[in-house]
Amino acid sequence: MRRQKHLTEWECQELAQSREGSYSLTQPFSQRRTNRDVNLGLYPRSRTGRWVRGLTHTGSTARSQRPVKVDEMDSFVSEDYESPSDMEEYSALLEADEAEMHPAEPTSTRKRPWGEDMRPGSWGDDGTPFASSSFKHYVADEGIDNTLDLVHDSCYGLLGVTDRKELSSGQINQFPDELLQCIFGFLPIAALYQSVSLVCRQWKALVSDPLFIPWKKLYHRYLSKEQQAVLKVEDLLKKNEMTAEQELCVLNLVRHFATHKCSPTTDRSAVLGCLKSHHLYLKAEACIIHRLPELGNTAETVNAWAVLAVIVLLSHEVGDILRLMTCLQQSRSTLRSVEITELLYCLATLLYGMREQKILISNRIHYNVYYCLYLLDNCASFGQSKIRPSLNLTNEQQQIINHDIAPGQVVKIMAFAGTGKTSTLIKYAEKRPQLQFLYATFNRSIADHASSLFPENVKCKTFHSLAFAHTGRLYWKKLNASKLTPYAVNFVLPKGQAGFIRAKLVAKTVEAFFASADETVNTEHVPIWCNNNLGQKVLVTREEQLFSVREAGKIWENMQRLESTRESAYKMTHDGYLKLWQLRRPRLSPYDAIFVDEAQDCTPAITQVVLSQPCGKIFVGDPHQQIYSFRGAVNALCEVPHTHIFYLTQSFRFGAEIAYVGATILDASKNLRDKTLVGGYQEGNIQGHSEGQIAILSRTNYCVFNEAVRVTDGETPSRIHIIGGPGKFGLNKILDIWVLLQPETERGKRSLRIKDPYIAMWARNGGFSAMKKYALCAEDKELEGKIAVVEKHNLRIPELVERIEVCHTPEQTFADYVLGTVHKAKGMEFDTVQVTDDFVKIPCARHNFERLQFQFGMSVEDEWNLIYVAVTRAKKHLVITKSIENIMSMAGEYFLRAALTREVLQGEPLVCALEHCNNILREEAILTMRKLPIIYSDKKEDGGGYVCHACVKRRLGPITYLTASPELVESMPYNAENLALPRRVELLLDAI
Repeated sequence: MRRQKHLTEWECQELAQSREGSYSLTQPFSQRRTNRDVNLGLYPRSRTGRWVRGLTHTGSTARSQRPVKVDEMDSFVSEDYESPSDMEEYSALLEADEAEMHPAEPTSTRKRPWGEDMRPGSWGDDGTPFASSSFKHYVADEGIDNTLDLVHDSCYGLLGVTDRKELSSGQINQFPDELLQCIFGFLPIAALYQSVSLVCRQWKALVSDPLFIPWKKLYHRYLSKEQQAVLKVEDLLKKNEMTAEQELCVLNLVRHFATHKCSPTTDRSAVLGCLKSHHLYLKAEACIIHRLPELGNTAETVNAWAVLAVIVLLSHEVGDILRLMTCLQQSRSTLRSVEITELLYCLATLLYGMREQKILISNRIHYNVYYCLYLLDNCASFGQSKIRPSLNLTNEQQQIINHDIAPGQVVKIMAFAGTGKTSTLIKYAEKRPQLQFLYATFNRSIADHASSLFPENVKCKTFHSLAFAHTGRLYWKKLNASKLTPYAVNFVLPKGQAGFIRAKLVAKTVEAFFASADETVNTEHVPIWCNNNLGQKVLVTREEQLFSVREAGKIWENMQRLESTRESAYKMTHDGYLKLWQLRRPRLSPYDAIFVDEAQDCTPAITQVVLSQPCGKIFVGDPHQQIYSFRGAVNALCEVPHTHIFYLTQSFRFGAEIAYVGATILDASKNLRDKTLVGGYQEGNIQGHSEGQIAILSRTNYCVFNEAVRVTDGETPSRIHIIGGPGKFGLNKILDIWVLLQPETERGKRSLRIKDPYIAMWARNGGFSAMKKYALCAEDKELEGKIAVVEKHNLRIPELVERIEVCHTPEQTFADYVLGTVHKAKGMEFDTVQVTDDFVKIPCARHNFERLQFQFGMSVEDEWNLIYVAVTRAKKHLVITKSIENIMSMAGEYFLRAALTREVLQGEPLVCALEHCNNILREEAILTMRKLPIIYSDKKEDGGGYVCHACVKRRLGPITYLTASPELVESMPYNAENLALPRRVELLLDAI
């Protein structure tokens, strides 16, 4: 009987995770009536593997679709059906683990379906989401009709209710409560509260039952920072001495978890037998016998839950938790599947709570558990295939596709890197062939590619093409292909008041005005800081502000004139006619909705154009990929108020290892923990291994050139592909700058000519030194980079430029190396990514921050975003820098893995592998930590090796006492590391 019940549960999981062609319990209640009606006549599967009764589909279009009157509502849905009338009652559902819920009577007959205007998510005055927005807050427009317009359809079938007098057998409402809870237990927490609990009183009571998945509910409430959940977890940690003040807090976690209660039918000895097949079992058993003897001092008496907890604590990758779940799901196990997930949710809650209490415990442990639970909740093919079929949609994607956009609605889709935002929009449009959509983006190549993917009811355009068709075409005779430069501005400033520093201020003022939604130039557009003649940052004075506003206004007036001009500063730029388009308040018709891709790069001007349209708006993007704030982008995903918000957090680009690096960068630099990036089942590596073509991504063009020189050196130079091509990269300009550097007599003798007119102009106006001074004063980073390349390689420039051009292949697929900046590589993906060392520098690991008095997070947000974008371009292999490894240490990741000491010390005594330490490894320790070897992007290698417990204590904190006694750890001296930094790193830190 027990085995048959276990099989039935997995069939219930299949039902709960059904997709296209079957009824989805995760759909909002108000939207289910729009799908094909399904009669859920489903019985559990027999031992023969056949369904006793299958799913019966019938089309609803042939039925009468008249609105149901209020007095018919209960007879149609259920005798007990009731919709929550306000969010206080809804929020109470989340707090029902302490007391039984009693649904309140409706206060109005006009019932509000969740799917129409009660999506979770609300935003504060600062434009950022509330921490608890997942459940407690919602945005509702007063003008939205709140009527629950149900359709009277005899084949609706959700509760087995028909228009017949006699009900057919085998309907889902006839399932026992226990079986229904088994089905509901496999659903994501959002689906339980947004859909299941709103169907009827019975289902609401089942979800609110305090004995139903209590740890899963508490975990998500705690993650959303609900006050009661936070207080409950904090009290739990304090009572069980799992606080930062207790050095044995990790051991106390195991002690507390060992008291976990499961169903009376659970056979702990059978569970322990299943755990023995896990590769970490012997290590966990040794830890309990020697460090927690009260939980079992022999192999036969160890506590099964304690073993499970230690296995989780020793896990070093997501695969360890997946194998743990596989062990517990063996046929001989007496654990139900919901009990397994409850065990993991309990550990996830405790681990997350300890980290929130500033306990130095690696986030890797919690991430591994969270990752597996996420896949179990959101992926239909969990445990059945290593890569989820692309045709299956995640629950996050399905929730977006099920939402019907209405005029005036503003929907935000916060999509992490590689999470399938484009495919989600394609499915969204395909589901609504009767609607017309506009897909708008900033990049022409992205728009062209999208045109080949989207259905016919979607028009793909760039914002500049829309603006050019409306306004820009009037200025095609005086169009300036490049942006406004300080050099051009300097020629139109009043005599005696010019200069490159002032010209830079005026140019930046014009750029800021173009990006803004303002109608006129004002002092808000003038930079606050500028560089003086000595290169020092100083505040811009009031006098300089007024001067910049006046001159910027004159330039804008002259730009708008249709007659041609010889002054470069008065020619219309692409951003100029885009601004003019915005000021003329265009109407984009006849579209029913607008998709705004890469919305994090929207300027206020573009945002105003989109929001002024009467149709629905869907902003899609990743707020952590905003790397163009220097151009005036303000991240519309955070600034624009919305009516609905959705998230895409599972990336299909990479697996757990690369996802962990991306998630850790966001965690360490932005403290982002309520939404976590996860991947799929793909294999990945971050230890420095690489295969096939390698993409080398850099922060600056200077580094790109140096890498091109390195990989093309030798007798057999590699084939390279520079993203965007050598022309856009500026190889010819580098050569021209080198020519400018040569003495005039030398240029004449060797017939050296400067082809670029801008650089040739400097030959008549001060030469190389004047151009370099201009680049510094005008803060022209692109020109500074090219000058730096010329100064470094000097006489070799002609040879190197020629070599790079010869080795360059226009076809990326034929190249051995792909080179480019992160700005150019954004939106792309590669099997192997190597990140160069010119990004923001973190000089040391977390345990040495106090010694250097280094403040983490003092760099601007764009710099962290650049690193995040770089690492998330990788699909299979990621080669990181030492600085990125230091960032990961902020989350407690030191790449240390446990080994049995008796297996390590089989010969001569071993010395700690760290260079600064001479401690001998002690055989009294139960486990010894080994540092994994890693090869960095600069080809330097950390060979790894076994680390003494004193050094481990500095890195892993209280988890060290799981591997050795406090007396042993404290008896080992700790030797401080040599923190002498390279001079270049010191200069970079001083400049930040």
